[in-house]
Amino acid sequence: MLRTSFNFLRAPARFSRTLMSLSLEEQMARDTVKAPLSRKTYLSDIYTHLLKNNETVLFCHHNNLHKNDEANFRHQIKEAGAQLTIVKSKIFSAILRSEQEADPTSKASYDKNRDVVHPLHPLLNGPSAVITVRDCNPEVVSKVLKVLKVANERLFLVGARIESNTYDSSDVQKFKDMPSKAALQAQLAGMLTVLGGAGLVRTLEAAPQMLYLTVDAHRKVIDPAEVEESV
Repeated sequence: MLRTSFNFLRAPARFSRTLMSLSLEEQMARDTVKAPLSRKTYLSDIYTHLLKNNETVLFCHHNNLHKNDEANFRHQIKEAGAQLTIVKSKIFSAILRSEQEADPTSKASYDKNRDVVHPLHPLLNGPSAVITVRDCNPEVVSKVLKVLKVANERLFLVGARIESNTYDSSDVQKFKDMPSKAALQAQLAGMLTVLGGAGLVRTLEAAPQMLYLTVDAHRKVIDPAEVEESV
């Protein structure tokens, strides 16, 4: 059985293994907007993979980013626990419009969503890149932002999608100082362990409110202006 072979760009290893598991016949059977084995379809598949497999997607613009700079930033971002991908803005925008579909590259998906205006489209105006993180992890985002600070105008943040929420660059700066999900869960677990018995029941009933208050307290520490306004 023949297998597909692509050399268009350095794709994520996990995606490459998934794609290579498809036979040539299976690839050719796809009813895609562009030819199934075309570069645009390949890029579309990569972008689909990135969006569906990462809870955090940071959107960046790049200026005069030479190959050496790109390789250097890619390495530093990988060390931080994330992945840098230079993207084709128009293709990425097209995938965003249809990302909820089973196959965003299909003709049916394109026809159905061609007039959709996605809230993230403004972030893809010009030379673009995405930095992806597998989970919702403020610590990793904080490390990535330190790399971008050094990069300055060569590679800079314009916004993000974290889980299902859209953030501007100032929101991301606040997010990086938030505790992680694991930290919040650990705090709740500690409360449950200390209280126990009847207190355990009351804590379970109040857990959502506790979680909200914990997050809200951190938010007010990050933005003291909100505390002043509430006084």
